[in-house]
Amino acid sequence: MDTFINNLLNVMTPQLVLYIVAALLAIIILTVVLKGMKKRSLKSGLVDLETRYNEIKGIPLAFKFNKAVALSRVNEAMLARVNECQPSFDSVQESLKECGVLLAEADDLLYVHKNKAASKKMEQLQKNLEESEKAAQEVNRVLDEILEQESEQRTQINVLKERFRSIKKMFAENRSAYHQSDEYIEKRMDAIEKKFSLFEEWMFASEFDKAHEQQEEIARDVRELGDQLHALPNLYEQARGVLPKAIDEIGLRYAQTRNKGVYLDHLEVQKNLDIISDQLKECIAKLRTGIVTDVKENLNAMGERLLNLQDLITREDEAYSEMQDGMEKTVQRVRQVNEEFETIEQLYQRVNERFGFEDWSTRLKKAQEQLDALNLLKRKVERTAMENVVAASTQLMDYRELVKSVELFGKDVEKMHQLLSSACSDEERAKKQLVKLQLILNEVRLKTACHRLPSISSQYRCDLAQGEKLIGRVKSVLAHSPLDVQALNADLQEAIDFVYQLYNNANNLVGIAIMVENAIVFGNRYRSSYPEIDSELTRAELSFQNGEYTKALKIAIQCIEKMHPGIYEKLIKTNDPSIMNQVG
Repeated sequence: MDTFINNLLNVMTPQLVLYIVAALLAIIILTVVLKGMKKRSLKSGLVDLETRYNEIKGIPLAFKFNKAVALSRVNEAMLARVNECQPSFDSVQESLKECGVLLAEADDLLYVHKNKAASKKMEQLQKNLEESEKAAQEVNRVLDEILEQESEQRTQINVLKERFRSIKKMFAENRSAYHQSDEYIEKRMDAIEKKFSLFEEWMFASEFDKAHEQQEEIARDVRELGDQLHALPNLYEQARGVLPKAIDEIGLRYAQTRNKGVYLDHLEVQKNLDIISDQLKECIAKLRTGIVTDVKENLNAMGERLLNLQDLITREDEAYSEMQDGMEKTVQRVRQVNEEFETIEQLYQRVNERFGFEDWSTRLKKAQEQLDALNLLKRKVERTAMENVVAASTQLMDYRELVKSVELFGKDVEKMHQLLSSACSDEERAKKQLVKLQLILNEVRLKTACHRLPSISSQYRCDLAQGEKLIGRVKSVLAHSPLDVQALNADLQEAIDFVYQLYNNANNLVGIAIMVENAIVFGNRYRSSYPEIDSELTRAELSFQNGEYTKALKIAIQCIEKMHPGIYEKLIKTNDPSIMNQVG
């Protein structure tokens, strides 16, 4: 050994010793650094485990379990589930305690630099935490199911609170619209707030069934209050504005209509308006105490009652106006029908005797009965309208019946009158035509006499005699009773045709004679100068004297056309003999 040491000392040089020392120092430093890094890694892992431990411990298992136990005291259905959950809860709590101990031990080992022992503790701690977290989540899920009723109630009560806040805000923003109901609403809100507080007390005491009852009561109150707040402004507007205005308008309309003379006593308008006004006061008083449903029904009923009352007044007014506008015309029409029927009776007597008309005795008797009923109804309508003690709508029924009756009976009377008048019209027409025909014959005689025609044919005189004969035949038929209308019309038409034809012939004859005279007078101015014209005019004069007027006109026209060509065409176009006096 001594030899080895001596040999070693002989071999070692100062430089070698320096290297050895440096190597030793490096090893020591590396070892220290590695141990430090290992410790920091372990500390970091321990912090993570501690965080995880705190998260698991932060699950409010104890709070929820205590609530579940309290709920099981008042709810037997939950007792079995709580008992089932008890071992798991206890196991989690024990496991967490063990994790806490392992966490403390690992920290102590790290503190005394026992890294390896600390690492083993941390591995065990991590395993325990994983098991504890899984168990804690399961227990938490079971407790949540047990406490689901509380969670649901809490959610529902929060919804109610939010709705209640909205209602309070709406009331505050529209306070003036609630008039005298504001005091009631404030009291109602205070009562609801107290019920919210009582709900929280029951929840704190884990009296969930009582809390549920309180919640339902709160929900009912909030719903009712919301309905009231939505309904009250409209009801106040109706009770304080719309209906009073309608009452005033109906009162004014009633006064105006009554001043026109319309009978309205049967409607008892003022009495109804007073009753409705009193009911309105009662409704407003109920609104002060928050009564909505009954008031709404009453206000709607009052509105319908006012509308009905207004309609009744309008109906009476319109009925009165209809009668006033048409009464005079209808009475006048009844008077006309009476007069026309009287004329029919007189006309029938004459027609029946004159023309052998059909027997209308039964028909006229029935018509007389209808006329009597019509006159009776007319007097009733006039008397009722004059007395004015019956509703105009009732009077209107009789009046319209009168209008309809006079219209229908008037048509029957007009039809009878037309039938009778048509029977007389042929005779009257024949008489008028006879007068005209006689005047025409006289005019024919007068024309031929005034123009002193030098020669008239025997046929002309025969035609005059024939015309007188035909007129006489018509007069004979008219003189016979009963009158043969068919024979009358046939003879009259024959006389008319013949006399008018005779009149036209006479007019033509006189017109030609005048034209011949004018033509000869016109040609006389050329006789002394033209022998040929003198000779032709002499021939025309002879034909004229012999009654050959057409021949005379032709000779005269041909003669003067030699001096004035085209005069004949002008004469024919104008049919005016005086045109020849305008020539030359």
